[in-house]
Amino acid sequence: MPQVIMQYSSGLQLDVPATLLAINQALLASGQFQAEDIKSRAILLQDWLTGTTPGSAPFVHLQLHILSGRDLPTRQQLSDSLLPVLQQQIQGPTGTQLCVEVCQMERDSYRKCWL
Repeated sequence: MPQVIMQYSSGLQLDVPATLLAINQALLASGQFQAEDIKSRAILLQDWLTGTTPGSAPFVHLQLHILSGRDLPTRQQLSDSLLPVLQQQIQGPTGTQLCVEVCQMERDSYRKCWL
């Protein structure tokens, strides 16, 4: 834990491996996670719509899934540390939206194992 899912629309300029590395480094720098626990992936969306005009506003939606129990200031700090990473790593036309969402996963029902 944590799990990072970066969904991004076509029409953006970004180096996906470098962006995921920068995200992981920011999470590691937060002091909340161990490097080996951070799992990140990116999903390119070819078909997407913002409003009613196809292709009008590209976007990146970054979801950070963490186990429940961290207080609001900590969750806000995590979000605040990730948005600048997206701003540094991603280029797009005017109107491109970048957002970060911190999602809490129920600690009592989360399971993990190693093979």
